[in-house]
Amino acid sequence: MALEKSTLTVTTRKGLSSRRREEQIARILSLVVLLPGMAAVLLPVVWMLAVSLEDMSQVLAFPPSLIPNPLVLQNYPDGLSVLPFGQYFLNTTQYALLRALGVVLSASLAGFAFARLRAPDRDVLFVLVLSTMMLPYSVTMIPQFVLFKWLGWLDSYKPLIVPGWLGAAPFFVFLFRQFFKSVPEEVFEAAKIDGCNYPQLYWKIMVPLSLPAFATASILVFQYSWDELLGPLIYINSNAKYPISLALATLRSSLGSSPWNEIMAVSIVAALPPVLLFAFFQRYIISGVVVTSK
Repeated sequence: MALEKSTLTVTTRKGLSSRRREEQIARILSLVVLLPGMAAVLLPVVWMLAVSLEDMSQVLAFPPSLIPNPLVLQNYPDGLSVLPFGQYFLNTTQYALLRALGVVLSASLAGFAFARLRAPDRDVLFVLVLSTMMLPYSVTMIPQFVLFKWLGWLDSYKPLIVPGWLGAAPFFVFLFRQFFKSVPEEVFEAAKIDGCNYPQLYWKIMVPLSLPAFATASILVFQYSWDELLGPLIYINSNAKYPISLALATLRSSLGSSPWNEIMAVSIVAALPPVLLFAFFQRYIISGVVVTSK
């Protein structure tokens, strides 16, 4: 009997060691496959950072060097002083925050309605909302421009902010609906028994339970708004109202030549807010996407 137990123990240990060895081999193979892709993604970023710290003689040298010698930190204040980038950063922050707030509020309310309210042809209406995602922006661009011109909203951020407050974000409606449907029905029934109506169910039950989904939607909308170029290019005409994306597009013509070191320096600074936002709140994005995908 003791011999059988010792044999079983040895077999179990061998099985565990072989499984660990297989896992280690799988991790090594995964790293070998992913490293070229990581290098391809990071190389442009490393090149941008290197160029932003070089003088023009190094930038134009061939073969190019990724190690600045010497470091030229003056490229950053020189590039940021060409245009009033402080105002542009403020414009972009206000616009992105207002748009994120409107999208999160309207999409969460619509997602709650599609998930928990019972109405005739509710699912058909939800399919119609999702079908708008298949329309490219180029199809609706001209009708929207005519509408906003008729409303007198040109040269303002209203065409970029107001639609987000009216539920014009079907992807996030879908995201919130999936998250709300993952909440057990028993929670709603218990709240209804306690006397909660639908607004209270949304505010007191859904909002506290759905913080990962709210964080995910807020960060994604903020990042998209920060980087968007086409919308501001169509509707914003005054230089004082430019967002950072439109300011970067006009930076080269403002400089009169091509000082790539200063251009890259400003580009690095402009890319930092969404990158840092994603880095600090990455776990909320992952948890929100994982839960809503179930």
